[in-house]
Amino acid sequence: MCDPMAQFCALPGRVILDTCIINLLQDQGEYIWDGVDPEGASKYGIDPDLMALRAILQVNQRAMFQFVISPLTLAEVANTQDLPERERRVRWVLDILDHWLVMLDDIEDRTSQGGTVRSRFKLSPYLQRFEQQLMQIPDFRRDPMDRLLLVQYRMANCDAFVTVDTGTIWRHREELHKLGIRVLKPKELWSILEPWARIWM
Repeated sequence: MCDPMAQFCALPGRVILDTCIINLLQDQGEYIWDGVDPEGASKYGIDPDLMALRAILQVNQRAMFQFVISPLTLAEVANTQDLPERERRVRWVLDILDHWLVMLDDIEDRTSQGGTVRSRFKLSPYLQRFEQQLMQIPDFRRDPMDRLLLVQYRMANCDAFVTVDTGTIWRHREELHKLGIRVLKPKELWSILEPWARIWM
């Protein structure tokens, strides 16, 4: 028999958001934050991951899970070709990143004597070994951005990596699970949180 308290304690408490999730938060903000249906969507035509993202963030108004954004996301957004769009996204990411770094300064990190991501940004021998493990997966050997995002998962001691991009990190989820990396779509994260949502609603 499963112990409910153990299940509750195993809920993802610190989640790193992929760049595609940050883009969704900005592009679909009216729906996610205010419930305004996306343009052209019927009641039953809204993407399940988008609905899940809205539900997760509603619950998080009280649950206060920690959503992590990597500084690497800023670099990815800065590669946007359209100049006005790039400026809009960069400002948005900087605001979120600043909030995350300030929050880290106010809490104890869960791994090493109160260190934070800000003060542990260099790769320790442990993280160097982890990066070498990632290098065994050809896609991550070729793509340093995704590889370093996963290294930052470890640096921030995250419990889940959330993405809607099934062509990159998500497609290696089984291999990453063996390395202690939990990759989820928003709808998968919501399926984990939903049984407990009433606590915070």
